[in-house]
Amino acid sequence: MLNKMQAGFRIAVLRKKAGFSQAEFSEILGISPQAVSKWETGASLPDIETLLNMSWILKTSINNILEGDDYIEEMAGMDRGMLFLNKILLCPDCRRKMKLKSVSNNHISYACENGHEYCVVDGVLDFKTREISGEQWSLSYRNYEEYLHEHNWRRNPNYDRGLDEADVIWEAVRERRPKVILDMACGTGQGIKRQIERINWPVTVIMADVSHRILKWNKIYYSTECRNPFVDMVYLACDGARLPIMPESVDMVFSNAGYESMQAKMMAGFREAYRVIKSGGCTVYTKSVVESYGNSNSRKWMELMLSGMEENEAKMWKEQFVDTGQWLERCKTTGFVENKFTKIYGELAAPDAGIFPFENEMAQWMASYVFVSVKG
Repeated sequence: MLNKMQAGFRIAVLRKKAGFSQAEFSEILGISPQAVSKWETGASLPDIETLLNMSWILKTSINNILEGDDYIEEMAGMDRGMLFLNKILLCPDCRRKMKLKSVSNNHISYACENGHEYCVVDGVLDFKTREISGEQWSLSYRNYEEYLHEHNWRRNPNYDRGLDEADVIWEAVRERRPKVILDMACGTGQGIKRQIERINWPVTVIMADVSHRILKWNKIYYSTECRNPFVDMVYLACDGARLPIMPESVDMVFSNAGYESMQAKMMAGFREAYRVIKSGGCTVYTKSVVESYGNSNSRKWMELMLSGMEENEAKMWKEQFVDTGQWLERCKTTGFVENKFTKIYGELAAPDAGIFPFENEMAQWMASYVFVSVKG
């Protein structure tokens, strides 16, 4: 028979080990401090949903909470995120399943049966990817202080017109309550950050980006400045056009301008998202579009932007210039069976002068939408 007193004692020990007061623990779980007190004195036990949330937050099993069975304790000091990767990794070289190979002296590596091996460096699984030719994204911030400045800097006001895209995205996230989210081409995570702050159910967030350097700083930031006990964070330095992830492994692919940041690889990244999403799962993402090819304002912007561009860059941007109808066709061609969208804001008015006014963030003149594309 279950001993409530001993279970309560274990809850108290695990809570203190995790660094929570009774009041903090109750707030995270969404229950009263009195309920926590009753558990810890053996007067009552949590319900099953609370036990599931508690086991996730305390990084242990329900059995360990109730009966002291600690067989799911962390392996060799590894965190749960690293163990999760052991279930879903796919070799980018030969497309074979990867498994944990080495766990010793803070050295963690994963390898496939053909001997391709990749290591965790500074908390990031590094697949040794390189950036698109001509790009220097990894060098955007010279140090962690500059990285922090980016998180606290007020963004370009041209992106703040219209609806709050984070609120629109949150409705899709909250409705589906995914257990595994992949943040595609995550950058510094400015988009997913506002979702992490609201999540109140167990979730693993995989941050995937081409830059190991940026991900290293992400790991520091999201484990200190933006920590949510419901959210496990894992970090993959990889090519989004060739994800090292098994098919149908994630519930949701999130992208806050991530697909677009892949530039010429945008559609390859979109197809990869489709591959790794589970049946019935979805990708939730922002997308810049032109109002219409027949719209004089859109036409003027496109002409100004393309004038003076080199051929390859112009070709890439022409691929990006789609209206909502054209983009929905691409979604259907990729395989997504249901595609919904919400308009965040429309285009800026084209300038009277015959000069394109932006040197950076070239697409800021375009209209922005939040799309939800569902895999059948």
